[in-house]
Amino acid sequence: MKKQSHLKNKQKSKKSQITVEIIEYKPEYRIHYKNLNYEWLEKYFEIESIDEKILSNPEKEIIEKNGFIFFALLEDNVIGTCTLMKHDNAHYELSKMCVTEKYQGKGVGEKLIDTVISKASQLGVEKIVLSTNSKLIAAFSLYKKKGFQIIENPLALNSNYKRESIHMCLNLNDNCYRENKKK
Repeated sequence: MKKQSHLKNKQKSKKSQITVEIIEYKPEYRIHYKNLNYEWLEKYFEIESIDEKILSNPEKEIIEKNGFIFFALLEDNVIGTCTLMKHDNAHYELSKMCVTEKYQGKGVGEKLIDTVISKASQLGVEKIVLSTNSKLIAAFSLYKKKGFQIIENPLALNSNYKRESIHMCLNLNDNCYRENKKK
C-alpha cells in the first residue's frame, strides 16, 4: 500500500468555534469512512453496489489508485470525511463527502472541500468534478459557494450512480469542459 503523508489542517470554525483537524487516510479510521457514508446514503438514498465496493475496501479502490481520503476530527472523534478520486493526472473527483448530522452546518464540510482543493492544486490537477443530487440542497449550495459550476454535458463524467442528478466541475485552470459545451 502506498504510504501517505499526513496533511494536517487545523482550523476554527467561525460559526461554531470548534477546532477541526483535517488529516489524510489512516487505516484505523476505515470503519468511520464506511459508517459516515452509510449514515447519509441510508437517510436520502440507498446503498448501491459501487458504494459497497468503495466503502468496504477504500485502500484498494481509492488509495492504491493514487486517490486520497480525508477525515475531519473533532478532538479524537471522526465527524466527517471526503474523497479525492483520481480519474487521470488532470482530473480528480470529489466524492463521498459527508459530515455526521450533529455537526452539519458548522463549517466542517467547507474545511473538507478546502483541503481537497488545496491538495488538488498541489498535485497540479486542472479540474475537480463531482456528482450530487438535488435533494442535497446544503451540499449543492456549498459546492456553488466554492466555485463549482454545473456541467452542461454530464456524460463526460462516466457516472456510476443511480442517484446522481447534478454534475459539477471546479476548474482550477479556467477551461472546465469547454469542449463539452460545444456538443
